[in-house]
Amino acid sequence: MEQIQTATQKKEHVLTLREKLTILRESRYFLMVFPFAMLAVIVLIFTAATGGQFFQTSVFTSIFSQAVIIGTCATGVSFIYSNGNLDISIGSVLGLAATIGVMVFTRTGSPVLMILVMVVVSLALMAFNCTMSVVCHIKTITVAIVVTQIYGAISTLLIGGTGSIDIDYNVSTMLEDGGFRYIAFILYFAFCIVLYHFTRVGRELRFLGGNENCAAQTGISNARATYISFLVTGLGVGLAAVFSVINVSAVSVETGSNLGMDVMLATVLGGMSIFGGARSNAYAGILGALTVAALNTGLLMVGVSSAWIQGIRGIIFLILVWMNSERQALLPSRVQF
Repeated sequence: MEQIQTATQKKEHVLTLREKLTILRESRYFLMVFPFAMLAVIVLIFTAATGGQFFQTSVFTSIFSQAVIIGTCATGVSFIYSNGNLDISIGSVLGLAATIGVMVFTRTGSPVLMILVMVVVSLALMAFNCTMSVVCHIKTITVAIVVTQIYGAISTLLIGGTGSIDIDYNVSTMLEDGGFRYIAFILYFAFCIVLYHFTRVGRELRFLGGNENCAAQTGISNARATYISFLVTGLGVGLAAVFSVINVSAVSVETGSNLGMDVMLATVLGGMSIFGGARSNAYAGILGALTVAALNTGLLMVGVSSAWIQGIRGIIFLILVWMNSERQALLPSRVQF
C-alpha cells in the first residue's frame, strides 16, 4: 500500500519553474542555440518596432563597431570570470588607458606610440588590480569598485575642463580604413581561443572556477592563474581602448562608461556564467557583444532614454544570471555570492 502511495506521489510531482530552467540549461544544445536565438529575437523585435529601419546598412555598421569593442573586452574578461573572479573596472581602465594614450599622441604625433601606450597602461592597471587581490588578499570585486572611482577621477583630471581631447581625424581614418581594428581583433581573438581551449592555462582556470579547493590539492597555483587571466584581459582592454578612440577620433570623460555592464551582459548573453567553472569559454563574449550592441542600438532607435536603457539592461542581466547560476551540492567550492 505504501509503495502504491509513493508511486502515486511521484506521478503527481509537477516540475517547478526552477527545475524546468535547470533541465533546459543543462541540455547540451542550450549553449549552442541560446546566443543565436537571443540575437535573432532582438533583431526581429526592433525590425518590427522601427518599421524595417533596423535593417539599414548604417545601423549594422554601428552595431558591429560597438560589438568589436565590447567583444574584445568580453573575450579577455572571460579569463577572469572562468576562475570565479569578478572585475567591473574594465570601463574605467579603458578610459584611463585611452586618455593617456591620446595625450601621448598629441605630444608626439605617433599613432604607433599611442597604441603601445594604451596597451601598456591597460596591462599595468589590470596587473595592479590583480596584485591588490592576490598579494593584499582583497576580493577582486572590492578592488574593482574602488579603482573604478580612482581611475575615473584621474581620467577626468587629465582631460580637464574641455571634457574631451581630439586626435587627428586623418589618423583615425587611416587606422580604421587600413583594417587595423579588424586585424588586431582577429589576432587577439585567435590568441585567446588557443590559450583558453588548447593549453594548460585554460584547463587550470576552469578547474579553479569549478572548485578552488580541489584545484589547490592538485598543485595548481591560484595566484599564477589569476595574474595570467588579468594580463590577458589587460591586453584586450588596451586594444579596445584603441578601437574606441579611432571610432570617434577623440577621448572624453564618457569613454568606457557603462562598459563594465555591457561586458557582463555580453558574457551571459553569450551563454557563459560569470561565476566560472567547466562550462566557461572564450568565445561567448563576441556572440553576446553582438546582441548587446543590437539591444543598445534598437532601444535608442525606438526612442528609449538612456536611463531606461540602463534599467532594462540591468533587469535582463539579473534574469540571465539567475538562470545561469550554479550551486554545487556536494563538493566544497569557492564562495560565489
